Amino acid sequence: MSVDVGALDDFAEGAVRVIEADGREIGVVRWSGRLYALSNVCVHQSGPVCRGILSARLTAAAPGCMELDATTPVIACPWHGWEYDVRTGAAIWDSTYRLRTYPVSVASGRVLVDLARPA
Repeated sequence: MSVDVGALDDFAEGAVRVIEADGREIGVVRWSGRLYALSNVCVHQSGPVCRGILSARLTAAAPGCMELDATTPVIACPWHGWEYDVRTGAAIWDSTYRLRTYPVSVASGRVLVDLARPA
């Protein structure tokens, strides 16, 4: 069941927008031209994860050599800072913890989130 959650232009690049669809709060992220949708419930203590900070992933190839990986959007829960890969919903520190994600498509300039099946 795909739900129309708004016009593509309503979703700013590099930002998360929380919408309600079928009684669920879902964060829709537009990152590098792609759209992702994830549950707004943190697996840690059910905090509003999509109200947290969205950024590129911080990586380090060696001590003292930190850089941002702009290909990997990460969201950090505002309650306790748990971080998740927006593309997969997997927690950064342990991929066995994950947010529910949903497939997203665009048709005729409208953003559609498929609530019937996980991404």
